[in-house]
Amino acid sequence: MSPLPIQRRDQAPAHQEHGCTFRRVLPWDHPGPSDTGMGICTVAPGTRTVPHSHPDLEHFYVAQGQGRVHVDGEATDIGQGDAFIIGAQQVHHFETPDGHGLELVSIWSQAPFGAAG
Repeated sequence: MSPLPIQRRDQAPAHQEHGCTFRRVLPWDHPGPSDTGMGICTVAPGTRTVPHSHPDLEHFYVAQGQGRVHVDGEATDIGQGDAFIIGAQQVHHFETPDGHGLELVSIWSQAPFGAAG
């Protein structure tokens, strides 16, 4: 047994959040909102998530697939390997074309990575 605590993706409960399947993988054993954390967001092919905003920054990495992100009324195509940050209170959602889904790693925080704190 390794001393390093590991949260396995398949051990994190999946639920619907903002129109996607979402698994909170960090913080440990915390099912609801938190100041910082990480999750896996899966957007099914040919669907659209619910536009929403929140007080924290959300850092995204596209692990698989392709689609489009909408932020404050502006749309940008995204695909595997892309990374971006959605600012606090920015209204955002994702959409995917038929035949293509998205799997995104989402990391949320109160400040951008590398910010002095």
